[in-house]
Amino acid sequence: MHRALQPVVCTALMTLAIALPTQAGQITQVTVYPDRAGITMEKELTLEAGEGILSIDGLPTRLDVNTVSVRASGPQGMRLGALETRTIPGRDLAHPREQALTEQLQELEDEKRHIDDRIRAHQVQMRLIEQLGTHPEALPDSAEWPQAWERVGEGALGVLDAIHQQERARRTLEADIERVRRELEQLQSGRRDSLQARIHYHSPEAASATVTLEYTVPDARWTPLYEARLDTDTQELRLIQRAEVRQNTGQDWSDIPLYLSTAQPRLGGYLPVPPPWYLDVPRPAPTTTRLSRSLPEAAMAAEADTAQLEGTTFTARYRVPGRVNIASDNQPHRHNLGEEVMEARLSVRAAPRMAPRAYLFAESVFEGETPLLPGPLTLFQDGALVGQHRLAGLRPNSELDMAFGVDERVGIDYQLERDDKGQEGRLRRQNRLQRSHLMTIHNSHGRDVEVTLLDRLPVSRDERITVTLADDASEPSERDMNDDRGLLAWHRTVEAGEELTLRFSYTVTWPDDMDTPSGLR
Repeated sequence: MHRALQPVVCTALMTLAIALPTQAGQITQVTVYPDRAGITMEKELTLEAGEGILSIDGLPTRLDVNTVSVRASGPQGMRLGALETRTIPGRDLAHPREQALTEQLQELEDEKRHIDDRIRAHQVQMRLIEQLGTHPEALPDSAEWPQAWERVGEGALGVLDAIHQQERARRTLEADIERVRRELEQLQSGRRDSLQARIHYHSPEAASATVTLEYTVPDARWTPLYEARLDTDTQELRLIQRAEVRQNTGQDWSDIPLYLSTAQPRLGGYLPVPPPWYLDVPRPAPTTTRLSRSLPEAAMAAEADTAQLEGTTFTARYRVPGRVNIASDNQPHRHNLGEEVMEARLSVRAAPRMAPRAYLFAESVFEGETPLLPGPLTLFQDGALVGQHRLAGLRPNSELDMAFGVDERVGIDYQLERDDKGQEGRLRRQNRLQRSHLMTIHNSHGRDVEVTLLDRLPVSRDERITVTLADDASEPSERDMNDDRGLLAWHRTVEAGEELTLRFSYTVTWPDDMDTPSGLR
């Protein structure tokens, strides 16, 4: 009489060895992190009454021992004991593609050696022909010399042509050899050594059981990829999120549900605590050797690295639609994760003094449910590729500000209107520079355009040097924009088909007994 099945759990943390797979369990789920993967594997086994050993084969050699967890579903009273592993060295290459590439590389290198041999043989022929050409006295009759020279020349041309053909064939082979070597380097799995897990158990009766093994492995990762597609007619911004997954763990993932996590296990949950900070009376610095000086520098560098890593706080988990197949060949596999459609506020921005071009910007609010990791961003405007950038990490309800290339329908002109240098004052003479520029914007769109113009006012670092915006200057909308001293911004609306001119003028003064301020152009 069989009793009800009872789940049994055993967590194993021990030293692992390496083994050759004989019978492997089935991978039922994979969670990929930015630098590793979590694997769930199951196997149906038959238990004997009493003491016994359950085996799961085909595990990767670099399995992380600290993450191994075993559980089993079997008859009531079943108990799991110790977990052991053993190693069986492999004889075949781990991946069929790697085996095929290795054989192809050997064939190509053999063919290259044959070509080299043929070239050397032709070179021997050429040396013999050259010797005949330099010893015409060997011919008994001088009347035969012209005919002999002609034959020598024809023979030389034939041999040289054969050498050139073989050299061209060798160059083609060398390119093929380099291509195959690069592909082999991407696989990088080597011989198939794998791990066999042996789990001791006790069962009150003979029955069947399902063993589940969970573990993490390196050599797997995923990176986020983004596309931003702007429709300027509807002012709609679509942010498309994709994931690129690669793995070279030694196990193929076939027909499995795939999850992607933004958690970073490598950080280990460690919170760096600020070290003690002491203040004391200044003392003369002691004389130290180069070696002793290098030690604090190394410690400071480590603290800086830790602080940088601590700034990453995003966490999310994605379920890739459907079931996927990812071979252990380190090749990229791209999957769609989602898409956000947002209303965008369009504007153009220009820094006329730097470049007479207007750049289209789209502003919006990201209202996704989960945070987004930083990653490469490809930009499209009305279906056309306009550039590539990098998306900073985004949290829900954070502001989004993207540049979509040059707006060819907005013209920018920047002209010097006045550049006068003179002196002022009678008792206290001062040098004075008055400079003025005209910034002109022409809107060729059939709609009004929001425009932001940027320029920079000189900033004095000496109290004797004064910089003022002239009275006739167009009043800027922002001064010291984004806390950047001297950066001015003019926000204006330019109607469809209209032109707008702004004046940027300023005055710089400094004492007569002072040289022209450095940096004044």
